[in-house]
Amino acid sequence: MTAVPTRQAAPLLAELTQQLHLFFHALDTRRYERMLELFTDDCRWLRQGQWLEGKAAVRAALEARPAGLETRHVLTNAHVSACEEAWVEVEAYMTAYRYRAAAQPGDVPSCPGPLRFNLTTTVFRRDPDCDWRIAEQRMVAAFAFAG
Repeated sequence: MTAVPTRQAAPLLAELTQQLHLFFHALDTRRYERMLELFTDDCRWLRQGQWLEGKAAVRAALEARPAGLETRHVLTNAHVSACEEAWVEVEAYMTAYRYRAAAQPGDVPSCPGPLRFNLTTTVFRRDPDCDWRIAEQRMVAAFAFAG
C-alpha cells in the first residue's frame, strides 16, 4: 500500500479523529443515538470478534451491554492509512478500560488497569451532507493486559 502524502492526510486526519473521538465518547457515556448517527446506514462493525451488519444490529449489541460495567476507550497514534475519492481509512491504537460503576454518585470507581489493546481500522465515507460517516470499523485485539 502506498503511503498517503502528509499534505493530503493532515487535513483529513483532523476531521476523522474528531469523528472517532465522538464515537468512543458516545460509546463510553452510553449515548447510543449519537453514536449511531456517526455510522452509515449500511455500516459494518467488527466488535469483540463478531461482525455487526447495519445500524439495527449495532443498536442491539449496544443495548445488550451490561448496566453495571463502565468503559473508557483511549485512542492514540491515528493516521490516514489509505485514501480514495469515495472513502478514507484511518488506523489507530485503542486501549480499552472496563470497570464496575461507582456505588454512589460522586464516588470514584476503581479500575484494575487496562483491559485490551486493539488495532482499530475505520473506513469513512462522506454522506450527502458532506460529513464523514463510519462505513466499517474493525477493532482487533493485539493483546490483552495481564491482570
